[in-house]
Amino acid sequence: MLELKNVKIGNGTPKMCVPITGKTTEEVAEQANLAKQSVAEIVEWRADLFSESEEIEEIMETLEMIAGILPEKVLLFTFRSVEEGGKRPVSLKMYHDLCLTAASTQKVDLMDIEFGKVEFLGRKFVQDLKIQGAKIIMSSHDYKETPEDATMIYRIGVMNQFGADIGKIAAMPHSLEDVLRMMNIVTKARGFNELPIATISMGDLGKITRIAGEITGSVLTFGSLEDGQSSAPGQIPIDELQFNLETLRIKEDSAVNQF
Repeated sequence: MLELKNVKIGNGTPKMCVPITGKTTEEVAEQANLAKQSVAEIVEWRADLFSESEEIEEIMETLEMIAGILPEKVLLFTFRSVEEGGKRPVSLKMYHDLCLTAASTQKVDLMDIEFGKVEFLGRKFVQDLKIQGAKIIMSSHDYKETPEDATMIYRIGVMNQFGADIGKIAAMPHSLEDVLRMMNIVTKARGFNELPIATISMGDLGKITRIAGEITGSVLTFGSLEDGQSSAPGQIPIDELQFNLETLRIKEDSAVNQF
């Protein structure tokens, strides 16, 4: 279990995260203020969607602004590459420098680091980020298909070896079987390591995975602030997400826990 700002990730109901997807400083500030009032425990800034500037210094100024608006929320910094569903191409060096600079501000509680990038940048990259105080979500996104179970379990194992604090597997399903496989992947991975894992089947077909984390073992779920502000297909508006999570929440004195 990971605890940040009194938010216990990996304990009970999956924690809710909303993305800030604004393209301009004004849009980012507006969404940050909406996120401040929301029920989400975690707020993700998708910095790759911010198109007002490509300069690291100006991106960091915006990060500082967000942190100032959201002092009580867990802040997650993400720059998603085009290869994994992001909106802006990024070189390996730019990715390395941007993430390290963001961590060095010490305004970031969590950082999403792509599994594919870590394979090239190595364990030291992860260690350097963690030295700055950031906890690491190591993520793998597949917008084409849902990989075989063995592939997903292998990736989770490597994430654990590289020092991730949380692993994240998100993939596009083509059938109900793909969704059911994703819902079972945490249980299968537990046979190999205890890394907290977030698992998501994207799109309408996979929406059940966004609300069933307490049952499947997924520790995080992602919703949208408002319609049209989602960062991935299938995200549910945050208030609706909360309602569904509460509906499926397992009570401590429930019959399930008595047997």
